[in-house]
Amino acid sequence: MVKVIKSTVPIKKDRYDDFDVYSYSDRYSFIHIELKDTQKFYEKIFEYFFDQDRLIKYAEGKTGIKFSSTKRDYTTLFRHLKLYIDDYNEAKTISDLEEDLKEILLDEDLIEDEGSGVFSIRLDKIGRMGEYFFSCLLSEYFRFDCIIPKVHLTSDPNMSVYGIDTMYYNSENDEILFGESKFSKSLSNGIGLINTSLKTYEQQMKDEFLCILSSRFLSSNLNIFTEKYGEYAEVCIDIYEFIQEAKIKSIGIPIFIAHGNEKKKEEIINQLSKIKKINFWGIPTTYYCISLPVISKAKLVSTITVKIRERMQYYEKQRKCN
Repeated sequence: MVKVIKSTVPIKKDRYDDFDVYSYSDRYSFIHIELKDTQKFYEKIFEYFFDQDRLIKYAEGKTGIKFSSTKRDYTTLFRHLKLYIDDYNEAKTISDLEEDLKEILLDEDLIEDEGSGVFSIRLDKIGRMGEYFFSCLLSEYFRFDCIIPKVHLTSDPNMSVYGIDTMYYNSENDEILFGESKFSKSLSNGIGLINTSLKTYEQQMKDEFLCILSSRFLSSNLNIFTEKYGEYAEVCIDIYEFIQEAKIKSIGIPIFIAHGNEKKKEEIINQLSKIKKINFWGIPTTYYCISLPVISKAKLVSTITVKIRERMQYYEKQRKCN
């Protein structure tokens, strides 16, 4: 049974940069101080997340660096921005979707009903925007350490990043964090998609360990994970053995939903309680349920697309001047 928080619950308020952060227990909502359905709001969101210093840190996978007006940095940002905006779509046909999942994906304009029970699923780059916003909040507000930016683990700029969306480390609690993000028209849609993902999350984490965390080829790029657990990851055959050998006492599941519609803090905090939490492998599992209200997914994405194209044109000009 879902526990519903009454309006009398003392929701904590914090201020973080351009956001008021409302929290209760393991639920957080980052509400921009100019949250209104105006073009200025969508531009402010773009300016905040695509700040050059913030973007170069993510693109390089490093903390403590700043953007510099060099040909190298202009080129790095130009290439990285290109990952978010082209119009390529890959279609996959799936005929056996759960009815509630079909309803959500149709509402999100991510699938088309082709008749006879066949659905064509579009893979686009909106998810990458959500993953990037998610990573910024995990790094800057929560002060977690990025293990590896997942966007770098693609061999094709049009390819979706499969598996776990983000991997971080929480030094305060000594937790490895496996994050999941959604960018949806409504918070309820996002929660539905999250709950669907969590059903197979244990297998996804097993795959991430096998393909990434235990990879000797990637170990030099896994930052703090290699420092803390490299010696165990190299010799363990699967994540079960790794948990035992490395004496992992807990894991973290950060969840991020950038969403439209809901913008009242009480309603958001209430709805986040509907995320179905699971303890994996019999060890304590900490959840961080994060909401970012954006009013209109379509308006934000269109604004970001236009602004990225403008920024890329500017970077291209600056490259030629250096």
